[in-house]
Amino acid sequence: MRACFSFAAFLALTLMLGQGPLVGAKSAVIIDADTGQILFEKDAKATRFPASTTKIMTALLLIENRKPGYMLTAPADTQKVPESALGLKPGEQITREDALYALLLKSANDVAHMVAVDIGGSDEKFGEIMNRRAAAIGCVNTHFHNPHGLNDDEHTTCAYDLALIAREALQNPDFIRVTKTRTWAVMRGFGMPDTLVTTTNHLLDNVPGVEGVKTGYTRPAGHCFVGARTLDGWRVISVVMNSPDWVAESKTLLMWPFANLQRIEPTAKGTFVGNAPVKGGASSTTPGVMADNFAIIVRRGENAEAPRIDWNEPSAPVQKGDVVGYMRGTAFDGTQMQVAILAGEDVPVAAKWPLFVGIGAVGGVFLRQRIRPRSRAKR
Repeated sequence: MRACFSFAAFLALTLMLGQGPLVGAKSAVIIDADTGQILFEKDAKATRFPASTTKIMTALLLIENRKPGYMLTAPADTQKVPESALGLKPGEQITREDALYALLLKSANDVAHMVAVDIGGSDEKFGEIMNRRAAAIGCVNTHFHNPHGLNDDEHTTCAYDLALIAREALQNPDFIRVTKTRTWAVMRGFGMPDTLVTTTNHLLDNVPGVEGVKTGYTRPAGHCFVGARTLDGWRVISVVMNSPDWVAESKTLLMWPFANLQRIEPTAKGTFVGNAPVKGGASSTTPGVMADNFAIIVRRGENAEAPRIDWNEPSAPVQKGDVVGYMRGTAFDGTQMQVAILAGEDVPVAAKWPLFVGIGAVGGVFLRQRIRPRSRAKR
């Protein structure tokens, strides 16, 4: 007990001193949820076993592929899935909502298998769907091979990829609602009583603003945790993999950004940021809108330069959605941040007809002057 207290106290001291977080986890990362910017990392892209943090992706795919109220049916081999389980019976049905709570709170492996069979037809086919979705999110060090995270040499990811997957999932209100819940009663079939599931996330009760997300443990993976915290509209996501004390280390990671860093003038995706100049167009400008969220994160108390806008000044024609400039700035660690600015409206090439009309008008006057004298001579 004394050693555990000493370790936690040392982490707290590191936090107060304003240094980078000191963690014993084999891999760790903190990212800004709006932009995906890495705020801290330790071997964040090293390939490791994710254990049950895998279920973040399983839950995301369930949300995206099945509507509320949908009934899932436990497959015939459901009772063969080992370790943490809801205890489903073959043929038993539960709702999509109850499945989400069982996945993310109880970390039920049999429910993960049920989801995989329902959506993909098998764990292996579902793994292929998981990998395609991970690639679309931007994960480059991930290869999922099952829906639950039970140890498998072919089932690996990294801390940074897990943070990206959580970032994607946290954009869905159904996902956040579930991960912020402490207990839930799952309605059971076959006349069985409801099963009360309780979150394994111990940070929900002792760190203000924590919204989740998911614990994980197997002997090869060690203790893993993906966390999220929001204060004053700023959300950060943390990950530890193979941690000696996932609670203390995750608490440190989720507190460190708010104690040491601050966001300067966040700008949301789709925000109008100015009129972009256009050369040779029917209009001299087009509205410039942000292609993605943009936020400059600086050290707390630091007088940082405001983000700047650099316009490309394209020549017409310009189509809506074309890149017409960039918003740029420098983060606390020297990282150069930029987000594209897109054209909000089409700008065609300026029409040439006024020139031709002018030439025609001059020609008409000339012809009239030549014709009139002849008309008088005939009188």
